Amino acid sequence: MSKATPGAPAARLGWLDCCKGICIVLVVYGHVTGGLTLSGVVATDSIFEWMRSWVYLFHMPAFFFLSGLLAARVLGRPWSTVLSARTRTLVYPYILWTGIYLIVQAAMSRYVNSPADFARASHFLWEPYGYGLWFLYSLFLISPLFHLLAHRNLYRGATLLAAFLLYVAAEFNVFGFWPILNTAMLNFIFYAVGGLYSGTIQAWLSRGRSYQWWIGGLFLLTLMTLVALMFKGRFFVTGLLAAWLGIGGVVFLARAMAEGALGIFFGLLGFYSLEIYLGHPLFSTAARAILSRFGFHNPVASIIFGVALGVFVSLVLAMLCRRYQFPYLFRWPVEVPQDRRRNKQS
Repeated sequence: MSKATPGAPAARLGWLDCCKGICIVLVVYGHVTGGLTLSGVVATDSIFEWMRSWVYLFHMPAFFFLSGLLAARVLGRPWSTVLSARTRTLVYPYILWTGIYLIVQAAMSRYVNSPADFARASHFLWEPYGYGLWFLYSLFLISPLFHLLAHRNLYRGATLLAAFLLYVAAEFNVFGFWPILNTAMLNFIFYAVGGLYSGTIQAWLSRGRSYQWWIGGLFLLTLMTLVALMFKGRFFVTGLLAAWLGIGGVVFLARAMAEGALGIFFGLLGFYSLEIYLGHPLFSTAARAILSRFGFHNPVASIIFGVALGVFVSLVLAMLCRRYQFPYLFRWPVEVPQDRRRNKQS
């Protein structure tokens, strides 16, 4: 059985937080390596760029899938309640961190690959500005759509068919008039599967032994790599297949790790994955500035230092905010019902 993440609410699943933790490290690695490639520190034909391309096959689809698993908990609630909650958890940090990125980008113009663009930033409600904010925007578009479809009492097969057709349409850029909508529809299918089959998936992952999940995870990731190498660029459906194999692989590995020391470590990162996602671009860029200041351009050290600073400084900042009950840097606090407040005080 997968244990809950230490320090997290009891309802949280240890393996799910662990999976988010693994994926957030991969996100930071991808952004750090991409930035170092643009700046010339990492060669475009290096093993690090190949690993970055490999990571991009599945790490963000996995986040959408995991978000879908959690979305199943709010099915049955009023649509307005879901929208309000998503506004607090997604829209608030999206707006706040758009401003933070813009200010920091202007202040660190010597060390960033793209200078601050105030004109483009003024269109942030239509087009995301800043590294990674597209995910929050896409998730905000996806969540109410899934909730609406689920409340129509459609057969699961009908909802999945709709999600697949939206994926195909997005692959052909049907929603190109609004690029972020096109991106969201490319990822809706992962969210939908997680939401529709949440209970079945969680029940299935509650069984089995650790070594079985290790073997299954490594096998699926290997198979994903072979699919990507054999069919790259030939058929758009193979990209979807590779993503699902990668999602399965990383979920299985997280399930295998969940009961050990690795599970505790990655579970902690997963619990604070939103905060790390938002904060890491600042601190990873700071790492590049520090190394550049001292004339240090070793690619391996630059990647390790950038990932470490991006992950752990963001983590410390998030934990300090939690410790001193100041959530506003990352999310608008959820209102606690009065009856729960009385129970907590008593």
